[in-house]
Amino acid sequence: MKDAAAVLDTHGFTCLPVVTGDGRLVGVVGEKELVADRFPPDPRLPLAERVARSPGRLVADVMDRDVLLAHPQESVADLLTVMRSAETRSLPVVEDDEVVGMVTYRDLVHALARDDALVEADVRRRLNLYGGVGRWMVSVRDGEVTLGDDRDDPVERTTAVRLAEAVIGVTGCRVVEASSSATWHG
Repeated sequence: MKDAAAVLDTHGFTCLPVVTGDGRLVGVVGEKELVADRFPPDPRLPLAERVARSPGRLVADVMDRDVLLAHPQESVADLLTVMRSAETRSLPVVEDDEVVGMVTYRDLVHALARDDALVEADVRRRLNLYGGVGRWMVSVRDGEVTLGDDRDDPVERTTAVRLAEAVIGVTGCRVVEASSSATWHG
């Protein structure tokens, strides 16, 4: 328990996956499990009224075995829905029965904080690969992507929006006529 607490404390994690030797998930242990029954009760409580505590000594004693999972290809919208409804701050990411990471609210906040210029460069790179260099006008403000397009092809626009929305830091995407805006960035 002490070792797990030290890992959480040192690295700023909120939860750790508990895995077998071959990487298969068997549970998670987080702040809530580690602190449960670890501290003395309120000192004002009379000794006769104190409930006996029996904190586990090993991670296996306190870990949560009923774990919700995320998949590497899961959308942020789905992750948020699961995390909110389960009232959890993190989820293990599992692929082919092996833990490949953890996703937390902190990760999502980090994505929101990503610089717009970096987001724009990534969106532009993806769209250049898809439609050719200069095919799409791209502008990003506060994570919101605006794509400029004069071709009015619904299939291409749908694909472009999906490619843009897959970039870390994008909070939304819309398509406008390229000639309708004079504020495009180079």
